[in-house]
Order: sequence, then C-alpha cells, then structure tokens
Amino acid sequence: MKIMIVEDESIIRNGLVKHIKWESLGINELRVAANTQEALAICESYVPDIVVSDISMPGENGIVLCRKLRQLFPEIEIIFVTGYADKEYLKAAIDLHAVRYVEKPINRKDISEAVQEAVSRAQKTREHKAAHLHTLFIDSASFPIYTSGKNVFRVGILHLGQKEDLADIRGRLVEGFDTWLREIRGNILVEISDPTTLSFLIGGEDVIPLDGAGRKAYIRVVEQILGEELRWFLAMGSQVDETEAITDSWQAARQVQKSLAYQGWNHVAFPEDLQGDHRLALDMTVVDRFAEAVSRKEEEAAVALLDQVARELEQKQVYLNGDARHVYYSLNLVIKQAELALRFDDMSMETGRAEADYFEHVETFAEMNAYLQNRLSGLFEGGEAQKSTYVVKRTMDYIWENYGDSSLSIKELADHVYLTPTYLSNLFKKSTGLTIGQYLVDVRIRKAKRLMKEPKLKFYQIASMVGYEDSNYFAKIFKKKTNMTPSEYKESLSVR
Repeated sequence: MKIMIVEDESIIRNGLVKHIKWESLGINELRVAANTQEALAICESYVPDIVVSDISMPGENGIVLCRKLRQLFPEIEIIFVTGYADKEYLKAAIDLHAVRYVEKPINRKDISEAVQEAVSRAQKTREHKAAHLHTLFIDSASFPIYTSGKNVFRVGILHLGQKEDLADIRGRLVEGFDTWLREIRGNILVEISDPTTLSFLIGGEDVIPLDGAGRKAYIRVVEQILGEELRWFLAMGSQVDETEAITDSWQAARQVQKSLAYQGWNHVAFPEDLQGDHRLALDMTVVDRFAEAVSRKEEEAAVALLDQVARELEQKQVYLNGDARHVYYSLNLVIKQAELALRFDDMSMETGRAEADYFEHVETFAEMNAYLQNRLSGLFEGGEAQKSTYVVKRTMDYIWENYGDSSLSIKELADHVYLTPTYLSNLFKKSTGLTIGQYLVDVRIRKAKRLMKEPKLKFYQIASMVGYEDSNYFAKIFKKKTNMTPSEYKESLSVR
C-alpha cells in the first residue's frame, strides 16, 4: 500500500514519518507534502492508496485537496487530521467518505488505528473489484454456464446487513435456486465478493423470466432461501444477450444496489424500479422546524417532521450520499444539543466519533429515521425527574465553583445549563425547596464559616472571597443566617 502525508507543520510531518511503524501497518511506500499544491504535483506520478491530510493549511485546505484527489482517484482512502472538531469539517469528512478524522495533538494509537482501517478498506476495494471483474467477467468463459448453450445472462448482487457465513449462504443459494433454474433451463455461478456481499451470474437459453408472474415467482424463491432472520438486499442487473455485455448487467446491478437506501432491507430490486435523478432536493428549513419542535417539547410534531423527511427521500428515490447523510446528522445534532441542555451527557470525542461513524456507515433512511425516533423518545421520556437530577446538580456544582463571584446571577446560571432563568428557577425550587438565591446564600455562608477558622483573614477579606463586595451587607446576611455577627461567630470558635 502507498500513502501520502500532507501536513504544513514540519514537526508533525517528520514525527509521523519517523515514529509510526508504517511497514507493520501494511504501508510499503510513503511520500510527504507540505501543502495542496505540492501534494497534487506528487500525485502526477505517484498514485497513493491512502492520504493523511491536515485540514487547516495555508492556501487551499485539506478538504479542497481531498475533493480534487477524489475526482482523480475515486477509490482513494482519506484520513483527516485537524485541531478543530468542527461540524462543517465532519460534514466534509462524511461527504468525502473519509475513514475518520484524527484530532491534534496526534496520538500514535489513533493514527495507527485509522491507517489500519484505511488499509483494510483499500484491500477490500481491491478484492471486491478483482472478484467481480475477474471471476464473473473474465474467467467465467471456461465455466459450464457458457458451454451449455446459454445465450442470455443476468447479474445479481446480494448484500447482507451484517457479516455472515457466506460459504453457507452461497450453498443455500445454489441449492435453493436449483428447482427454479431447472424450470427455466438455466445455470448459476455464485462467488463471494467481500465479507458482506455475494455476486452471482444466471445464464439462460433464450430468456430469464423476471417480468410479471416470473418476477413474483423469483422473489418468492429468494425469500424462501434467505428467510426472515437475515438482513439482505438483492440488486438485479439487466438481461444481456452476449458474454461481452455481462459487465453492463453488473454495472446495472451496482446502480440498483444504491436503491437500498430508500427501498430498505429484504427487498429484491430491478433496474426498472429506478426512476428520476435520485438527487437530494429537500427544503433544509425542515432542520430549523425540527429544532423548534424539540425546543418546545412538541414530540408529535418532531416525529412528524422526521417521517416527512424519510417519506420525501423515499418518494424521490434519493441515493444515500454525503449530503443526504448530513441531513440526518444535522437532525441528530438538534437532539444531542437538547440532551446536553437537559441531562448534561457531555459529548466526548469518543461519543462524537461513534455517532459520526454510525451516520457514515448506516445504509438505509429507515434505519436513520428509527435511530432519531429512539433518541427523541429517550429525550421526551426523561421528564421532570431527569431534569431535576441533571440540571439542578449541574447548577449546584456551578454555584460551588463560582460563589466568590459577586456578579454571579440567575441568568448566568441559566445560560450555563441552556435554559431560561424562569424555567431554571422553577425547576430548582421544585427540586430543592429553595430558591436559587437562597441556595447561593447558604453556600456563601457555609464557605465563610470555614474561612473564619483562618485567624489571619479579616472580615472584609472573607466577605470579598465569598462574593460580597460590601462587608457590612455581608455581616447582616451572616447574622440573619446564623443568629450571630461575624465577630461573635469567630469568638465562639476560639472557646471550643
């Protein structure tokens, strides 16, 4: 495998070259570049399998570079390096089908794991391409399918939603199709393409009956073979009448496979099912309307908007590209922000990566819709109890951390927990029985009592340290809460 590192900071660039064990990761050739222009010049003669690129660089950034490289080398694997966990960078990474993006400062383990994943993906791409083109369309000329008077051919691509024992499934296909093939006087060649995909070639004498009643019969056979316990999608190519055109049937099946996004699992799909240009033309104000419904706690309206998105994408037969994924990622971000405000489930980088990985690899709109609906249910089922548990605790923690700030206000506290002052005040009172102001005074007085044990501290110093600029006012508050003046309290400490 060949790799190219594009990084404008020489220390990082040289560190990657010297301190990563590239050969152990499957890399045998490496080139480096300091910017986009230099990288493109290198690629005139050097075609990398993998590119590790910084995003923020002088001139054209890494995203621009990788878009150009993707046009030149569609199968290239991309790893982004960035110092910023920015939403737009994540969208670009998804759009370009990047392996992942690694944050600075770069951790050896993180970059090594990313490269390992990129190498694995590149190898699968090679194997996938070789298996289809070589097995189905080159070597197959010596297979009995061609020597038994077959004149028409049709390719099928069976994709599974999870890793299975493909050798077993291949056997099931050959055995299960036996009766149907004898009825149409056909043969079948089945090959494993990758860990989740089988490709097969059906040969017939004059016609492969996959129209009308013949199609229904074929679908019944497929459903009987695969059963309901598997997630599968079978994309059929067009019928061709010469061996030289088998590639055309395979390409048609590959195109049909894209309809998995809106047809969903456990379907047999045909080229005739495809209509329109499959491009995304969604009114993106739906994200704003969804955010408004979530903020108003209108669960029914939020769910209806999710269903509207899924329905429109399905009706327009939109393919699941980077833009379509970003729609769902944006909707998910709305829910995540609401969860942060409500529960304070801090969005760690690991959580963020896991979510990004999900939205990059999920294969149907229905799955993404169900994922978001589950998130919504969890959000709205939380209710007041969870609000009290998380929001009030976070408010208390913030008060203990900032009680010495004389300007600390309910508005600042409300901003900290992403709620309005009125809503937070009511929630706090309902949960604790105290107003926020009362709790703040209690904290300050408790802290003042501790500080009074330090004989060198003056009263006015203690007042300032617990958030009171006016020491006289502090004395009044202290007496009201303890029934003693600060002097009396300090004297009581000395006689214990």
